[in-house]
Amino acid sequence: MSASPRASTSAPADFLELSPQEQVASVVKEGGVPFELCGYAWSQGRHTDRMQQLLAATKDRVAREKGVDRAVAKARARAALKNDTSSGTEDVAAQAKSLMGTLKMGQDISRFELPATFLTPFSAIQATEDILTIISGTERDIDAWRSMSDTGVGTVQRFLRIMQLYIDMESVRAEEGTSGGTRSSFPLPSMKKPINSVLGETHRVRVGEIELLAEQVSHHPPITCWELEHDGAGVRMTGNLAPKPVFHGTSVQIALRGTLMIELEATGEVYSASIPDLHIRFFGLGGSYNETVGKVRFERVDPGTTGDNRKLWADLHFKPRGSAGWKSKANRMEGCVYEASPSHKGGCGAGGGTGYGYLENFGHVDEATKLAAAKWCARPPVGATTLGDARIVMTLKGHWNDTLYADGDPSKPFWHAARRRRQMPIAQTVPLDLETESHIVWGDLIRAIVKKDWKKANAAKKRLEVAQRRLMKEIKEGRKEWHPRLFRLGAHPNRGPLAGLYTTKENVRTDPPPADPLWHELIAKEVFTDL
Repeated sequence: MSASPRASTSAPADFLELSPQEQVASVVKEGGVPFELCGYAWSQGRHTDRMQQLLAATKDRVAREKGVDRAVAKARARAALKNDTSSGTEDVAAQAKSLMGTLKMGQDISRFELPATFLTPFSAIQATEDILTIISGTERDIDAWRSMSDTGVGTVQRFLRIMQLYIDMESVRAEEGTSGGTRSSFPLPSMKKPINSVLGETHRVRVGEIELLAEQVSHHPPITCWELEHDGAGVRMTGNLAPKPVFHGTSVQIALRGTLMIELEATGEVYSASIPDLHIRFFGLGGSYNETVGKVRFERVDPGTTGDNRKLWADLHFKPRGSAGWKSKANRMEGCVYEASPSHKGGCGAGGGTGYGYLENFGHVDEATKLAAAKWCARPPVGATTLGDARIVMTLKGHWNDTLYADGDPSKPFWHAARRRRQMPIAQTVPLDLETESHIVWGDLIRAIVKKDWKKANAAKKRLEVAQRRLMKEIKEGRKEWHPRLFRLGAHPNRGPLAGLYTTKENVRTDPPPADPLWHELIAKEVFTDL
């Protein structure tokens, strides 16, 4: 997207006279706030300027509600920052050295509050947009999408097509991108992490008729939920993600504990997958880098209306570079696809993912399920055609950022990295409201990070953390019962291990409920003030 002329970051006077509901309706009528998909929204003028206008309108409304003169408040805030004697220029490496001295090996650092210099200019919930890179940013036309739920092909072939889509979705996280030119729009430079999303934070993005809806449904543990509907293809995807970062001295391993569910409208089939971890190396023989690692299982958990009750699953291993961290060993994968009779004990449910982060937070993984589950195996004995009473459909080997080959045969490519579109489509951030939308609630912090104004960034970060602690205290002490706004837990009790998944509430896309009033009282009134 070409740079647009710099617009005023003050909201027009007639916009300020509208009610909060009318303001949102006005933005929705415009189609949302545009940005080029697969680019950095925080560096695109059309998007940042409009978001600043919406943030200014929210601040103006909150100031009027509190009876505050914004001009006076701004002057006081500037004076406070000027008198702040804390360092705003210390480099990340120096701060990291200081912080590492306070951490212990194996420590869960999810509650560890980092200075703003360690943060990227986006929150965790915004990073869910990466799914749109694959859905709308690659050369896959509507016929290719519809082929994934084609009832004219066999069950196994459909399973393999959906699994290829899953690998596409993971491939965008390759640090240097894929051979097809796709890569994450939310990079993680060395010693940087996304902003921790606040409880109740929301995010909605549209690309054409495709809509991504996301919400932070829990603070401790942090749980981000998202759902995407592709009506043209008859595919719905739901993700529940609960990252747990663990300190390992020269690196951090982020266990992306969670589940992905894919539903096909045409067949009623349901597929699920666990999510590999993110390993961030600060320094070592191979330098600093981040990589996707871990053991996952992809499986069909519901045959839908197909009448084919065979059990189908694949065990995949995103292999790490190793302790030396050599680049030549990056992005390797091995895997194996299995099928078994409906009476097979295992391969469904928790499916051997126990211990690999699979459904740990959201699934029904009891001892009986664990005992009945097939043992995880991405690399069966060479030449084997069966494993127990399960048949080996194929083995996979290669690089998950380039090409995977079937049965170790270079002449049998199974998957190629999706090719990036030459011209990226325009996406739209469509706020559900002008308070909980991620770009607005973190607007001051994101802007300060981009400008490297670390004093203002730390002030913006701290005020939201303080406000969230007040909300969490109300919840913890029983004065407030918190319910997610867009998602509900356990809406599909007959889906076995997926019964514990957060999925969207009915009609939430056409008639989203309002934000919780206490969120406005304890967070909005604190956050939407001038710095």
